Amino acid sequence: MNSAELKGFFITGTDTDVGKTYTCRILAEALSKTVKVTYVKPVQTGCTRNQQGDLQAPDFEYMLQGPIYYTGSYHSHVPYRFEPACSPHLAARLAGKELSLDHIAHCIQWVAGENGQTGWVLVEGAGGVLAPLNASTTMVDLMGRLGFPVVLVTTPKLGTINHTFLSINALREKGVALAGVVMNNCLNIPEDFIYKDNVETVKNATAPLPFLELPFNSSARIGVEKFCDGLTSRRH
Repeated sequence: MNSAELKGFFITGTDTDVGKTYTCRILAEALSKTVKVTYVKPVQTGCTRNQQGDLQAPDFEYMLQGPIYYTGSYHSHVPYRFEPACSPHLAARLAGKELSLDHIAHCIQWVAGENGQTGWVLVEGAGGVLAPLNASTTMVDLMGRLGFPVVLVTTPKLGTINHTFLSINALREKGVALAGVVMNNCLNIPEDFIYKDNVETVKNATAPLPFLELPFNSSARIGVEKFCDGLTSRRH
């Protein structure tokens, strides 16, 4: 499976809790105005059980409130689900399971096939670029296996320049294409001189790639459609 076979993006972050799922939601809302969009969360930790005892993935449940195309197979959209809210490798080990990149790729192929030839699939990682999946593979290995260009989600907080550049370097070392960068102010960082410099430094360093700044708790989402246009135009 490679990026030439399917249209889509892998959404990753510089850390956990930087707003990857929120970013997936707004990208899905923008893209769905012209094409069908579906979503896959390969590994979800921090799941809860419903009344039937089945594990429910909070990120997928949040995405279901938006316009994504649902194949009807929960397992295909979220192949691995675990209760402990911890790193994928630890959650899998505690459950006595081994995470398979081939199985994840098969599920994405199935979901994207149900989505049709004109659709797009958004794949959301867990944690950051180098979050381990097992003793020998990390999230960036999964990105390389799938072949989707990556949208990197970061924040404007102090330290983000280092975290962002380290993440980008990790992608480059694995030969994974960076499609665009989202600076998400999910922590409501004051827009002071540090905030503004962080935004400009990351934006300038990643130009001419699409760049999107998301203010805290903003419903306007200015620039999202332009950002998506930039992403998709580079895929054609």
